[in-house]
Amino acid sequence: MGPGPINADPRVLRAMSAQLLGQYDPAFTEYMNETMALYRAIFETENRWTFLIDSTARGAIETLLCSVIERGDRVLVPSFGRFGLLLMEIASRCGAEVIPLEREWGTVFTPEEIETALKAHRPKLVAICQGDTSATMCQPLEAIGKLCREHDTLVYVDATASICGNALPVDAWHLDAVTAGLQKCLGG
Repeated sequence: MGPGPINADPRVLRAMSAQLLGQYDPAFTEYMNETMALYRAIFETENRWTFLIDSTARGAIETLLCSVIERGDRVLVPSFGRFGLLLMEIASRCGAEVIPLEREWGTVFTPEEIETALKAHRPKLVAICQGDTSATMCQPLEAIGKLCREHDTLVYVDATASICGNALPVDAWHLDAVTAGLQKCLGG
């Protein structure tokens, strides 16, 4: 259900052609437990709740933002490409007061710029892309989660274009929520 640019491994195609299992089948439960454990390794987290959402990467982004944002919440979106604009669009549709922090495409934010915006706007949430394919840039995140904790702000990262191609130790970097699609470095 996702866009390219990858070719699906033949093993994946064979698995997709198998008969469906019911969600309460013991084998299905075991597959889900195995999947959550594997994703804990990929996301470098001890969080028990790593799971798949049967949708595109955008569907995962919308699921997360619609679950976290309440009407009137302030959401800071540091945007350095097309997918930052997507985060703004979705947060706005959720009823957020979106605070855009925009850079010229092809550049990324410094921790100081993020901290200045946190102090000025006191958002509930920072929504940021780690990698934005439209700008071919990777936003350094090491300091952002810590800054958000210091300012009592949640941080959400869209890592669709970057996960497994770049470091993303979710726990070490204090990231509250991360979504990713399979269609880039994961090659799913």
